[in-house]
Amino acid sequence: MTPVLDVRGREISIGSYVRYINTGTTGIVRDILEREGRIWVLLDNDLMYRPDKLEVIQYREKRERKGKEEIEDILDREKVEEIESNIDPCGAG
Repeated sequence: MTPVLDVRGREISIGSYVRYINTGTTGIVRDILEREGRIWVLLDNDLMYRPDKLEVIQYREKRERKGKEEIEDILDREKVEEIESNIDPCGAG
């Protein structure tokens, strides 16, 4: 099989970490398949992509997504810390 190349001409192989250029979806290549005369790249999200729509990138740990309530708690804490840091301890204004 000839090398499978990404949008920038870099070789895609099983285990490569790639990004789908249209949506930014990232994943690890699980398989490279030929179907009806076309090459497809199967990612670990169980979706197949055309290799010319993928970009080989450096692997990064996926960040844990925070829920709405957790984000609001973080923002509330930051507001309190900001207010406390702006208080003049001598009381003169």
